[in-house]
Amino acid sequence: MIKHSWLILLAGIAVWTPTLGRAYDRDDLEQLLRTNQCRRCDLSGADLSGRFLANADLRAANLKRANLTGTNLWSADLKDANLVLANLTRAHLARASFQSADLSGANLTNADLSMARLQYAWLNRSRLTAAQLSLANFQGARLQGADLSRSSIRQTDLRKADLSGAVMVRMDYGNLEKTESSSDSSLEYGSLGGPLISLKQISTLAAYDGPQKWRR
Repeated sequence: MIKHSWLILLAGIAVWTPTLGRAYDRDDLEQLLRTNQCRRCDLSGADLSGRFLANADLRAANLKRANLTGTNLWSADLKDANLVLANLTRAHLARASFQSADLSGANLTNADLSMARLQYAWLNRSRLTAAQLSLANFQGARLQGADLSRSSIRQTDLRKADLSGAVMVRMDYGNLEKTESSSDSSLEYGSLGGPLISLKQISTLAAYDGPQKWRR
């Protein structure tokens, strides 16, 4: 009897185990792939790598830990979406909307975020290594502890963004004028090809090796 009970238990575990890592709603996933729209959908942990989802409507969708490697989300709407710990490596995110979205801990290595809108988005401890951020809008975004090493920030709007503890080394700043004297702590460099950022913000960075003229 005991042996029979163990067999039943093991059989139950075998049936249940494959579903543990799949938290997303199958109907929501099918809806997205069929209509390219899925507001407030549960796609947490879904594998959407390499998918063509340009112009998709994913407002307030749950994409926590989703695999979006190489996914084309050009001009997609992800306002208020949950992308915590999502993998967006090499994703095409140009012109996409991420206003107030949560990308904390997300991997955006080599992602294209040019002209993307990320106002007031959460990007705490996110990885933006070698990402294309030119003309992107990060106004008021939270980038505490983010790694922006080797990314391109030509005319990137970082005004009012929280960059405390962030890393900005070996960046592509664009064609900045070689002026070494400035004491204006609110000076912006977008007109010179560089990002819109202040000396006060730079002083909060964990690592920075950009133009010395940006420091007091």
